[in-house]
Amino acid sequence: MARGLLRVYLGSAPGVGKTYRMLDEGYRRRLRGTDVVIGYVETHQRPNTDAQIRDLEVVARVAREYRGAELEEMDVEAILRRAPEVALVDELAHTNVPGSTNEKRWQDVEALLEAGIDVITTVNIQHLESVNDVVDKITGITQQETVPDAVVRRAEQIELVDVTPEALRRRMAHGNIYAADKIDASLSNYFRVGNLGALRELALLWLADRVEDALQQYQDDHDIDQTWETRERLIVGVAGTQVDETLLRRAARIASRTGAELYAVHVVSADGLHGAGADMALARGLVDEFEGQYQEIVDDNVANALVAFARSERGTQILLGASRAPSAARPFGGVVEKVLRHSQDLDVHVIAVRAERPDHVHERRQNRRTSWFRRASGLVLAAVSMPLLTLILTSARSNLSLSTEFLCYLVLVLALATWGGVVVGLVSAVCASALENYYFVPPLHTLRISRPNDVVSVIAFLVFAAGASVLMSRFTRRSQEAERARAEAQVLAAAVATAGTSHDDLLPLLDSLRAVFDASSVALLTRDGETWRNDVVSGPAPREGAPSEIFPIDDEYELLLQDVTLDGEARGLVSAFSQRVGAGLRVMSSAHAAAEFEVRAENNAARSSLLRSVSHDLRDPLTTIQFKVAALLDGSSSAPALVQRERLEAVDVEVKRLTRLINNLIDVGRLETGGVAPQLVSASLQDLLEQALSTVDIKGRTIDEDVPSTLPRFTTDPSMAERAIAIVVGNALQFGPVKEPVRIAAGALDHSLELLVIDRGPGMSVERREAILDPTSKSRRENRGVDLGLTVASSFVRMLGGDFRFEDTPGGGLTVVMEFPLLHVGDTPGVA
Repeated sequence: MARGLLRVYLGSAPGVGKTYRMLDEGYRRRLRGTDVVIGYVETHQRPNTDAQIRDLEVVARVAREYRGAELEEMDVEAILRRAPEVALVDELAHTNVPGSTNEKRWQDVEALLEAGIDVITTVNIQHLESVNDVVDKITGITQQETVPDAVVRRAEQIELVDVTPEALRRRMAHGNIYAADKIDASLSNYFRVGNLGALRELALLWLADRVEDALQQYQDDHDIDQTWETRERLIVGVAGTQVDETLLRRAARIASRTGAELYAVHVVSADGLHGAGADMALARGLVDEFEGQYQEIVDDNVANALVAFARSERGTQILLGASRAPSAARPFGGVVEKVLRHSQDLDVHVIAVRAERPDHVHERRQNRRTSWFRRASGLVLAAVSMPLLTLILTSARSNLSLSTEFLCYLVLVLALATWGGVVVGLVSAVCASALENYYFVPPLHTLRISRPNDVVSVIAFLVFAAGASVLMSRFTRRSQEAERARAEAQVLAAAVATAGTSHDDLLPLLDSLRAVFDASSVALLTRDGETWRNDVVSGPAPREGAPSEIFPIDDEYELLLQDVTLDGEARGLVSAFSQRVGAGLRVMSSAHAAAEFEVRAENNAARSSLLRSVSHDLRDPLTTIQFKVAALLDGSSSAPALVQRERLEAVDVEVKRLTRLINNLIDVGRLETGGVAPQLVSASLQDLLEQALSTVDIKGRTIDEDVPSTLPRFTTDPSMAERAIAIVVGNALQFGPVKEPVRIAAGALDHSLELLVIDRGPGMSVERREAILDPTSKSRRENRGVDLGLTVASSFVRMLGGDFRFEDTPGGGLTVVMEFPLLHVGDTPGVA
């Protein structure tokens, strides 16, 4: 039975219309006579979506009990028994209720496809595994339900359902997505314009990669080797010289203007004399800085290697540096001229540079067996050296025997075969035998041979010289192959040496392996239950059914090379490579475990010290409250009302003190767990200050405000900014002298607003300031809980992209400076 076809409607965000489009497509197919059923649809009670169901057949859901509640799931068995042509299945990333046949809905869809049923489904970009961490950074929400990218990429058709952020927010405001009680919260959180724009771009980029893979597959299937400029890719040739910096910086500017991907390529010759000793540290560092990719290739022909790499990676532009014009020594030009000749469908940028040849760059040894230059030069040498040797031997003919003359010609033939290859050797052998016969075998100056033993000698010479030429050519080729193998091993060893403790460090390893063995794809596979999925991939994603070589690493990982033929030596090399990768993975796992344990130990120590430091602050107000309440409950109804009121006010003060301390503890816990995410809106500093002061117990103190009304509005999280201001002002009121006012001043700088809270209190030591600004420092453990508020305030301000610092007040006291950046809506605040 043929496997069913999968069609996916990919949405950039909830509410863009994926389910609507899926139902519309199902109804359109039913009108054409296709047997269509709805396996599962979630309309979220949206009237327009409900209306799209129309008269489509809906397979009843199956009810499953979980934790005392009855939940409905898709009935896969019922759909399989019904056996329709097409099934509509909504929410591909959904997690089934425990006890279901499959854990995930995408596994249910796989079962339908295996049964020959075509499936039309929906999924949002935030549910794809590969972009889950990016979505978390964009929205601040970690998606628990994900689907492997490979499942979606296997679809025969993926259609992006997309609307502009403004249009989607209008849908939300009109109540077409969520209920009225959720609209305001959604618009100010997940459905912010910046979030929606970033998710939309992420969906387009992911789909563009999928289109690139499909395009490459189409070109491979139809043997198309031309470059189709669907995406700009810039290939830069680097050689380990000081001009690399100029080339890479120029390339980075071109790439930034055109949105191109940047590749830096260094070609190492097989003999190891060209490129192998170059210092590529500068080029590697710049490529990492410019977010490009670095590749090393083993090849004797630099121009051909660059063009071949550009075609294999679907490059559109090549950038090279030229420091001199073609000369008589290079009549056909150098690398630049050869690249221009071989890259008719590629754009080539030639950058004029001026640089001295470094000491470590050697002239390349011209030992290519099939080079036209070596063949031509070998024939020229034969045309010159054969007559010259004949002239020398003729002049000394009376003193030399025929065998000595034959030996001299044989040495010359072998030398020419070594340089020019088997063709030059065979031609030289024929010419040498003719010259010997004409000048040295009686009768002289004729090609006739009078003595039978001379006939045998000439024929034996010809056969021996020809055979020796072939053997010498093979020996030269084997030597070159050995040199190439050594160079490949050096490249692999250099790549393996870069293995670190980051998962991203594995990609350069696989890139080097793919370049050395010219594989279409190299992937590190990881076990996912009973199947294997791609973990790190160099090149296009591996194709199902394509010829592949698999090298087991351990029980959890395998290395796959696709479209490559390996001999015994190559297999041994790749096997050793895979074992080194396995060792790196084990080191990485151990390092991550050790780092995790270290972080846990530090957090536990910090929590213990924090609890010890605040225990005193908790004990004092609790003791006061207990004493005052006990006095009130003592039955002293005869106590004057004024005394009772004083006791109640004392309890109220201590309760507020406890509330502030507990709120600070809660905020510290949220900051440690990453549970705080800024919600940016436009705000006025005057309004924020007014709101903050309304929450502070001034205690009859005077606050002197100097905040100009002309300050520009800025983008911030009002709740976080108000809380930070309230904490700082409350601290100044607590420690400043009663008779001295607390002064608040504000002003606008070039790119920020600065708010100063100035008191005339006892000030603060440098150690205490450092402990407050760095909660992880050891000195922080010795500070009391009263500093928690300032730690929370500094963390909030820095999360908003601002700066928080302490300064001495002239004449005594402490000045707290809070600096808020002038962000625009959609900008992302940095963390100091």
